[in-house]
Amino acid sequence: MSKKKKRPAKHNAGPKQTVPKPKKSAKITFIALAIGLGLVLTGGYFLYQKKTSVKPSSERAQLKNGNYQLRETNPTLSPQRFLGKVAKAYQVARDIPQVLDGLYCYCRCRENFGHKNLLSCYVGTHAST
Repeated sequence: MSKKKKRPAKHNAGPKQTVPKPKKSAKITFIALAIGLGLVLTGGYFLYQKKTSVKPSSERAQLKNGNYQLRETNPTLSPQRFLGKVAKAYQVARDIPQVLDGLYCYCRCRENFGHKNLLSCYVGTHAST
């Protein structure tokens, strides 16, 4: 007699059932919470910074009071002599001369033309070129 190996019985139970894989929703939820927390902390920081104001320095007080002595004593040219952006620039120079008086002009006009600061460019037509 020959010995036959027993084969397991095949059952047709329908489609093969698989174990459901864990969803990625936990990972996405964690990332969303981390981003939300970061945004809340950043917003709170900027709101706090906005509430704490810096005390004005004595230089700012002098500028507001008009006690600032300009190094450039010549008047700026009238903005009406120019058109477009150049006219706006000359108007700004006329409105806030104390700011331009404190800035260095990077076209090296101090060395080449003897200007004192950026405001000196607006005394003549140098700023329009």
